[in-house]
Amino acid sequence: MQFFKVKESNLNSDLKGGNEILIYSLLEDRMQASTKNKDFFSKKFNDYYVIYTRDELAMKLGVNVSTITEVFKRLVKKGYLVMKHQFNGATKLFLPKFENETNPEANNGNVKREIQRPEIGKPNSSRTLNSNKQITDNTNDTCSRTNSPKDSNITQKPVVQKPDQNKVIKQAELDVIANSLVTKVHLPKQAVNIMKTFSFGDPKKLYAYAGLLFKAKSAVSKQAKSIQNAQEALSFELNTDYQETLDTDLKRIIVLANKKTSQPDGYMMASLMDMFQNKVNDYCSHDVQSVIG
Repeated sequence: MQFFKVKESNLNSDLKGGNEILIYSLLEDRMQASTKNKDFFSKKFNDYYVIYTRDELAMKLGVNVSTITEVFKRLVKKGYLVMKHQFNGATKLFLPKFENETNPEANNGNVKREIQRPEIGKPNSSRTLNSNKQITDNTNDTCSRTNSPKDSNITQKPVVQKPDQNKVIKQAELDVIANSLVTKVHLPKQAVNIMKTFSFGDPKKLYAYAGLLFKAKSAVSKQAKSIQNAQEALSFELNTDYQETLDTDLKRIIVLANKKTSQPDGYMMASLMDMFQNKVNDYCSHDVQSVIG
């Protein structure tokens, strides 16, 4: 016969009724095993997770699946459970309040805890002062040489460069495409500016970036057609998360695609699909009915 532990702290918590306490205790029991297996560690959320389906829990406790669903809803509401739906697998269950008794180090970086981290890339203060001093010294030296009597009598005529006609035309085409992406397709302007920057003045490059973006979105839309609210999650207008993160995501994907692979388009397509899948997962995780596996 297999036993599992029910913590005394769970009995004295805001978990109400036997079902909540038992189900959460079962999740904690499985989490103890997950923390010993790196395959159950999410780099994205910097935390361990468990896989426990509603059917499995219902069979173990001898209750209906609907009962498990209702308890999951209450655990999510109380902050004991965070659910992340996966397209091609079971839902990942994170336990923000879980405390690992056998491996206390695994408690660090829990998905819901706020941890004070040092600012990455912040320069050492002494180094900053020395650097500023060096810059000041160099500036003073430059000024003294620039304003020397020897150079004061030299008069230079400004060079007027004629604009390159082809460059002007390409820039106009680039602006037209960028404006259409913002006004007609409703892409965030910051995201369009990122694609425009990495097009390096080539309208065909901007058009190709936009084509890959919408191709990836369409592919994920087909994958997620049976998921409630998925289409809303994919909408640039309805999902406000795109306004905040799409430009950063695109910059990262484009840079890595051109730096780390010989097939940038293939890398970008896969990365963009992964991005849209995460958008759906994150958006739908607010609706428990949409994400329960």
